[in-house]
Amino acid sequence: MNDNELIEEYLNGDEKAFEILYERYKTNVFSFIFSMVKNKEIANDIFQEVFISVINNLKKYQKGNFKAWIFLIARNKVLDYIKSQKNRFEKEIISIDESFDEEDKLTYKDIIKSDIDPHKNLIKEMENEKLYSAIEKLPPQYREIIFLKHFSGLKFVEISEILNTPINTLLSRFKRAIEILQKIMKD
Repeated sequence: MNDNELIEEYLNGDEKAFEILYERYKTNVFSFIFSMVKNKEIANDIFQEVFISVINNLKKYQKGNFKAWIFLIARNKVLDYIKSQKNRFEKEIISIDESFDEEDKLTYKDIIKSDIDPHKNLIKEMENEKLYSAIEKLPPQYREIIFLKHFSGLKFVEISEILNTPINTLLSRFKRAIEILQKIMKD
């Protein structure tokens, strides 16, 4: 069943239909939120808010791209959180190195998916840490596009809807983000 059919089933009283939608999107939505806030507990809180908002607004949802809609809700919840933190702590900047404790690193590594060979795991882990560190150095408008494209598996058209950005502008920013990442990774 596609998303719109599942939504219709849920609205007609089939609780299992929503469970399928939840299972379909929970990993990517959580990964996106976690990549933006870099804190497991906060990510869990925002994740719950996202799905509560989805449930509360599902009757208002107009058939279309559910995936883009749910990521738009997630993005807005993350932005709300960031704004609230900026208001409370005007100059707080969260870096990957400072915000991850050991438990978070394990969760983060699970998202990356490991190989069987421990030597390959170590090399891959080091490369991924270097990549995430480089991504953290990107300006927010570029970092968000990278996370949405590569870690949430969204198409550029969906990202364009979520960010309310023309597709050509989005593609230009993505290209620029890759160029900046390549430069950072060389250094």
